Parts: sequence; structure tokens; C-alpha cells
Amino acid sequence: MATLLCSKQAVVCISRNKFTLISTSNVDKIFEHSRKKPTSSGSDGAEGQSSEQGQPTANEGDPQHLSNGQILASNFSPSGRYFAVCDDYKQLTVWEAKTEWESSSTRTVSRRCIALAFNHKEDTIYVGDKSGDVYSYSLNNPTEDGVLLVGHISMLLDVVVSQDDRFIMTADRDEKIRVSCLPNSYHIQTFCLGHTQFVSRLAVLPNLPNVLVSGSGDGTVRFWNYIEGHQLHCISLDSTHQERSKGDSAVVDSETGENGDSASSSVAKVEEQVDRPTVTCIACCRTQNIVAISLLNNPSVLLYQVTQSNSGLECVQLCTLDSEVSPWSLCFDDSDQLWILRPVETQPLVVYSLSEESGNIKLTKLDPTTSTSNTSKLITKINDNTQFFKDAYNQESFYSTLHKRQIDNMGHYLERKHQREEFQKQKKEAGQVKGQGSKKQKTN
Repeated sequence: MATLLCSKQAVVCISRNKFTLISTSNVDKIFEHSRKKPTSSGSDGAEGQSSEQGQPTANEGDPQHLSNGQILASNFSPSGRYFAVCDDYKQLTVWEAKTEWESSSTRTVSRRCIALAFNHKEDTIYVGDKSGDVYSYSLNNPTEDGVLLVGHISMLLDVVVSQDDRFIMTADRDEKIRVSCLPNSYHIQTFCLGHTQFVSRLAVLPNLPNVLVSGSGDGTVRFWNYIEGHQLHCISLDSTHQERSKGDSAVVDSETGENGDSASSSVAKVEEQVDRPTVTCIACCRTQNIVAISLLNNPSVLLYQVTQSNSGLECVQLCTLDSEVSPWSLCFDDSDQLWILRPVETQPLVVYSLSEESGNIKLTKLDPTTSTSNTSKLITKINDNTQFFKDAYNQESFYSTLHKRQIDNMGHYLERKHQREEFQKQKKEAGQVKGQGSKKQKTN
């Protein structure tokens, strides 16, 4: 798997344990970096002071996981001033954009990271780890230890911060979205409940700052008023459940089994849910209320336009883009261009521009061979470096193993019980026949 991120200053491509950061103003200005094993003395391993680059080591506490510096989470700060990554060596490194990208700090985190988020003041970075905890780290004082803010009892999957820095939203594998207050995160504002599988992605709409978008493994994308914990809209991504997209009750009732179905039919519904589309990425346009969604093992990229009125929130599907294969990553830049990174060796990156004609949104695929713009140069630069992505091919998606499956133990129990009853019945009948035979012999 590979990742693509855009900011005002740069575009970054990440492939396993390395990344390439290209300036948006000067495509010849490239910063390349590979993660390295930290030295035993605790020195800055991210800057390459160890000679053991690329040598896998057993991760402490998980001896079967071999650490090789794979980048597990990354993000730009809202202004693009900072860029941070965290790897499976449990090293969190932050770079600052000055005349060159300079390492601002490197520190060790307690667990392998799942998600990174900056606050909008850009003085704190939030790190969500695999065990369900979120720690905050100061950007102004790199020597300070992390402070535990939020704890989930299941695996954490995504972290986002509200635009006013008042709330932090966290999603976990147990279908929950928690909204906690900042800085006093022990005060839980609300929960956004409705998903029936793990919540894979979160995003706040830039032009509707009180609206949270969530994607899940249950085949739905949901929009929330996260301050009140109220669901505003639900989109079903399963073509067989399109009639349910306007309401949530039918989806929840049928999937929780509250309609009195038997155990076997309930399990069948669970298996059906596992096969539903899984949201792997949510990208929000920065100037228009347009949301792009990618799915696991699905080449389609779905685009929706979101409008809010007195009657409520409405989502209209603009179009479906065919990316040939399931995308690795997608994002919008500041010019409303949609960048899609795909596991295609000949052309991993494609970019679409958005324009408005007669009130309608039009998407146009950019052809870098017919333009000399910086975007075209960036596309060419990335597509020419196909060797950079060679380690990302044939890598299983993280989300493919997160679905929860249920086993129909009741069915097996009832079958065995029936077999025991039949055996006891046959044994009893055989005993009665034998007793009658002995009685006849005695009478004679």
C-alpha cells in the first residue's frame, strides 16, 4: 500500500518505509527520506545515524511482528508548515517547512501508531495507537513526554480535530465514534452511534465545520452533527440497499436482528455485511462541499456533493470515476483537484480538475503531456518514478482483516443435542426389547 498527501507547500508519496516530498512551486525541489532503525543509545534514528537500515527487528511486546521502518501514519498540519510520520519502530518524527524541510523533532511513542492529527493552532500533535489510546505531544517543546488524552477499549482507527480545536473525534473497531472535549478530554461531549462494523475513516467538512463524515466496513457513509451526536444523513454504498440511503432505522433494525429472526438468519446477515463495501479513504474538497470516497477491492471512486438547508443535509452523487483498480489513496489539493494514487505500474497517479458549468460540477482528467503547469510537472515526476512504489504492490490492505465474524454455535449445539436425544431414545428402545425377550424365556 502507498499513500498520497497534498498541502499548499508540497505533495508527498509514501511507500512502506520511505517517502518523497516534492515542492508544489518547484518540482525540482525534492526531499527524500527512508526510515532507519533507531540506535540503542536512543539517538535520532530517523536521521539515519544507524547503519542497520532495512534490517527487520522483532517489535518489543509482539515478537512475531518484524519492524522494518514501515510508515504506519502520516499527515500535514492544516497550513502545511509541518509534516509528521510515525513508523513501526515507534518513532514519531516531525519536519518543518523552512527554506528546506528540516527535522523538528524525533521522539519515541509507546505503541505502534494508527493515526496522526494536528490541531489548528499547530502547537500540538495527536497520536492514536493500536491499543486504543490517544497521546498529545507538544510541537513547541519536543522534550516533553506525551500526555494520555483518550482511551478506547478496542483498536483505534482514525483521529480528527474540529476546526476550532474544541473537540477531538476518535473512531474504533467497535463501531463507535467518540467526541471528546479539548483540552479536558475526560469530558465526553457525545457518541455518534449507528455503524454496525468498524469505523475506518473520519473527516470534517471544511465548509461545514460542524459536520463530521464517517466511513465504515458496514457499507455506509454517514454524516453527523458531531456536537449533538445526531446523524444527519446516511449513504448506502451497496447497490442492493439503495432504498435505505435516506434513513437509518431500516439499516440498523435489519442488522441488529431486532425483528425476531432466528440465529441462523442473523448469522447469514452478518456474512452478508462482511461482503459489503468497505470505505478506505474519504477526501473532502477544501472550497466546495464535495466528498470523494474510495472502497476496498473496488475500482470506483464515488463523488458526492453535500448541501445544507433548513430542511436538513442532502447528498447528491455527482459521478463515479473508474480508476481501473482499487486506489491506494486519494486527496484534494488547494486548487480543487482530485489526486488518485493507484497500484498501476505504468501510471500510478491520475489527477482530475473540478470546474463549474451552468451550476453543474464537471470533472476533467488532466493530461500532463499537453500542459506545462506545475501540476502537470508533478504528475510526470511521480509517474516517471515507478520504482519508488515497487514495495507497495501486492500488500494486503489493513482494513481487509478488521471485519468481525460470528459463529453459529447455537446451530451446532442444537444439532448435537438432537443426536444425543436420538441416541438415548434408540438405547432405551433396545433395552426394552431385550428386557421383553428375557421375560418370555423365563415364563417358558
